[in-house]
Amino acid sequence: MGSIQLCAIVLCALFYVCCAQLRREAYATVPQLIASSGYPVEKHRVTTEDGYVLQIFRIPAGRRSARRTGSTNAKGKRAVVMFHGLFGNSGNFVLMGPRNSLAYILADAGYDVWLANLRGNLYTAHKNLTRNDAAFWDFSFHEHGKYDAPAIIDKILNITGLSKIFYVGHSMGTTTFFTMISQRPEYNDKLVAFVAMAPAVYLDHLKMIANFFLKSFDLISVLRRRGYNSLSIRPDMLALFAGSFCTARQPQTDICMRILYAIVGEDYDLNPWDMVPTLVSSMHPASFRQLEHFGKIALTGTFTSWENGLWGEVKPYKIENVKIPVTILYGMNDQLTEKSQVMRLADQLNSTGVLESLQPGGGWPKFNHLDFIFAKDVGKMVNKPLVEHIGELYNKYYNE
Repeated sequence: MGSIQLCAIVLCALFYVCCAQLRREAYATVPQLIASSGYPVEKHRVTTEDGYVLQIFRIPAGRRSARRTGSTNAKGKRAVVMFHGLFGNSGNFVLMGPRNSLAYILADAGYDVWLANLRGNLYTAHKNLTRNDAAFWDFSFHEHGKYDAPAIIDKILNITGLSKIFYVGHSMGTTTFFTMISQRPEYNDKLVAFVAMAPAVYLDHLKMIANFFLKSFDLISVLRRRGYNSLSIRPDMLALFAGSFCTARQPQTDICMRILYAIVGEDYDLNPWDMVPTLVSSMHPASFRQLEHFGKIALTGTFTSWENGLWGEVKPYKIENVKIPVTILYGMNDQLTEKSQVMRLADQLNSTGVLESLQPGGGWPKFNHLDFIFAKDVGKMVNKPLVEHIGELYNKYYNE
């Protein structure tokens, strides 16, 4: 047997052994996850003004109601659309199963649930471009707000016949909301209210890190010159990495846990460490410009548009354009969207009279950036009370 054949066999065996340690959630698509949990699921496509094709998924009924009545008709139901964060996808809202994930809890409470996917993740494409084209990756959350979110909202309104829906965002999903309303304030009239989980708007505390990577080290420019335009890893390689390095028997010794906590904040008590490989393997690509745009916000201390690039003009987004009620949930141990920066946003929203509520996530002092989607008790701590709050906001602000 030749050495090349032997190496191939060894690599295949390594891949099999490592990936065998991953849970089924690591390989399933979002519709497969939803269906396997006993919920009805629909797939829809949205085409944006600039040619991106986005898959969005719908859970039109709860698990029990679908079984009891045999019907998945969502006509007349109140609708909620959910937007994911950076490196995320619609699966973030179903990953932790029916007891904990917000999408399932909303569906079981009688809501018509819609899961958005923003350009760049693996559930999106373009009419004329491939992922290998540099032009495909020429976007940040500015385009998420200008094109993706409006197209998704209009699609949902068209299908449901509703006049308004409810918006929930996590991390970059909140950034998308604020950039949308800044550029297209007419979308206030299409939304009941907005829940912002770990809002990524002001990032002053990350200035030194942004300065190192984008200015001193200039890492992204180096990678661009080598032909790279996004931070993306092939799903099979990501699964191999997760199966190899994210399966320690003690969470304190897990390499992936330690890396994640350095970024988002430590919380060994709430994070189900056996789910870390699944979380890592489900990470989706992000464009370099998304990272650069967040870097520009950190460097300038301003929630600014991209406007002529990283070192171009600082042009603040118009947060004062927000006219609908906003509830903010934040993590007291969140290293990415630090409490002081969340308070700055809250003060700005409060000054214009739209801040409905400001709450620490779960009341837990170690609650971090990912706990909103990844904590083992997030259903009881955050999502069930949040569903009640969404109902109260619907009753208060939606009269149809």
